[in-house]
Amino acid sequence: AGAGLADMVVSSLLHNAATIFTPSNRGRMFTLFRHPIDRAVSLFHFVQDTQWRQRQTFEKELADLTIEEYFKSGLAENNWMVRFLTNQLTKGEVNRNDLQLAKEILRRKCLIGMLNHKGESFARFERYFGFSPAMRRDDTSKECHEKKLQYAWPLKHRHEEVEEGTPLWDLIMSHNTYDMELYDYAQTLYDEQAQLFVQ
Repeated sequence: AGAGLADMVVSSLLHNAATIFTPSNRGRMFTLFRHPIDRAVSLFHFVQDTQWRQRQTFEKELADLTIEEYFKSGLAENNWMVRFLTNQLTKGEVNRNDLQLAKEILRRKCLIGMLNHKGESFARFERYFGFSPAMRRDDTSKECHEKKLQYAWPLKHRHEEVEEGTPLWDLIMSHNTYDMELYDYAQTLYDEQAQLFVQ
């Protein structure tokens, strides 16, 4: 960051990317939150379709696994967002202290977007970071931008939604209680951060 060679760094490796910044060359972070249950269900179907059912990586016992069996087996990840934010990806069990740290990281360091408010979230990102419409000069860029904002994002790994209050919902929630609390907190921050964009 100190060399001034880049205006933006995009990385899914939060803690690795953070090492390139210094107190005199600070970074700003943003995220687009997805409901923890939706994310966990989608991840199961994605991994099953792209790994367990592919010829090169086929695993019979996993290819036919139901989502209920997956979560009951101990194979499923848990509280991934809390783990990710606190850099505790391999810790046995995260705890309330980890949740509090994750909340503090979001509060102090992150502009929050919500997937269920995609258009407004993208508008906030554009305004906050100065991404102007002029940056989308050609038709291809404009079309891409419109698709991401206006169209439904494609589900290559289609699956049914899990309904709240069902036994499956409760099972998945039992693996993601801290992530659910973090999601609710992110929603609160999203609402509070709206004041940054009042004209």
